[in-house]
Amino acid sequence: MRNYLQFVLKERRLLSFGLTFTFFSSFGQTFLISLFVPFFLATFNLSNASFGSLYSLATLSSALSLPFIGKWIDHLPLKRFSLMVAMGLMLAAFTVSVSWHIAVLFIGLLLLRLSGQGLSGHTAQTAMAKFFKFQRGKALSIANLGYPIGEAILPLIITALIPILSWRGAWGSISLTIGILLIPFVLSILSGETADKTTPKALDDNEDSSPGNYSMVLKDKRFYLLLPAVLLPPFWVTGLFLYQVNIAEKLGWSATLIASAFVAHAIARIISSLFVGPAIDRFSARQLFPYHLIPIGLGFLAAYFHPGWWSAFAYMFLMGMTMGISSNLKSALWAEMYGEDSVGTVRSLFASIMVFSTALSPFLMGWLIDHQVPITSILLCAITTVVVATGLATLAFRKELWK
Repeated sequence: MRNYLQFVLKERRLLSFGLTFTFFSSFGQTFLISLFVPFFLATFNLSNASFGSLYSLATLSSALSLPFIGKWIDHLPLKRFSLMVAMGLMLAAFTVSVSWHIAVLFIGLLLLRLSGQGLSGHTAQTAMAKFFKFQRGKALSIANLGYPIGEAILPLIITALIPILSWRGAWGSISLTIGILLIPFVLSILSGETADKTTPKALDDNEDSSPGNYSMVLKDKRFYLLLPAVLLPPFWVTGLFLYQVNIAEKLGWSATLIASAFVAHAIARIISSLFVGPAIDRFSARQLFPYHLIPIGLGFLAAYFHPGWWSAFAYMFLMGMTMGISSNLKSALWAEMYGEDSVGTVRSLFASIMVFSTALSPFLMGWLIDHQVPITSILLCAITTVVVATGLATLAFRKELWK
C-alpha cells in the first residue's frame, strides 16, 4: 500500500488525467443515456423499438469509426489527441441539447457513443499502457476508477437536474461542464515536462520503430483465441443489465433487491481494479488473463441456482470483479503482446469489435426473452461460453504461439 501511495503521488498528473477521462466517458455510456430515453420517446414521438434501432445504429456507426480515429493516439501528442476527444464530447452533448429533429438526435448520439464510450476510455487506458511500462498495472487500476465513480454519482446528479433544467437543459449543462472543466484540465495537466513525456517520440529510444497496423494483429493466431474472452464480459453484462428487471422477476428477485445489488457491483469493480494492478506488475497480464473470466462464470452459476436473496449480491459482485479486472488486463496485455507504440492501434481495433458485440447483445437478449426462452437456459449458455472462452485464452498462451 505504501508503494501504491508513493506511485500515485509521484505520477499524480498523468494518473489524474486517466481517471478524469474514464469518468467523463460516462456521458457516452448506456447507463447515463438511458436516463433520458423517456424524454427522447416523448419529444420525438418514438416507440421503444424505433429508439432502440436508432441507438444501435449510432453505436454501430461509432464502432466503424473507432479504428480509424483511435489509432491516431499512436501518432499524435497526447495533449492534441485528448483535446480533440474532449471537444468532440462537448459538441456531442450540445448537439443532443439542441436537437430539433430525429436526424440531429442521431448525430448527437453517434458523437456521444464515439467520443464518450469509445474515445474517452480509449484515450485514458492507452495513455496508461503507453507511458507506464514497469507500473502499468497500477496506473490502469487508478485510471479505471473513473468508471465506477461515474456510475455511482452521475445518475443521482442527472436525475436531480432534469426536473429543474429539463432534459435539454441537462445536456446543455453537460456540454458547458466539459468546456469549463475538462478542456482547461487537459491544457493544464499535459503541459511542461508532462507534455514532453507524452509525445510519440518519447515512447521509444529506437527512432526506426513504427507503430503496428491492423494486418499485424489480424495475422496473429493469438488474436482469434483471445477474442472470445475479450468480448464476453461486455456482451453479457450489457444484455443482462438492460433487461435486469425482467430477469430479476423470473429469478425471484425484486427490483429493489437487484438495484441494491448494484452497490456490490460497484464495490467489487473498485476493489478488483485496485488489487489487479500490482498483480499485473508482478506476474504480467499474460499470466493472469486466462483466469479473469472465472468470477463472472461463478456469478452466472449463483444466478442459475438463485437459492435466495444473497445470490443476487453474489451475481452482481462477481460480475463486477471480472469487469474491474478485465479493463486493466486488456490494455496491459496489448502492450506486452504488440509493444507500447502500437497500443492505441491494437486497442482501437478490439474496442471497435467490442462495441459491435454490445450493440448486438440487446437484440439477442430481447429476442430470447420475447420467445419465452427460460432465463436459466440463457445463464447456462453464458456459463458455457465462459468455459469455452477460458479454454481458448489458455491455448493462446502456449509457448509455441509466442515464438
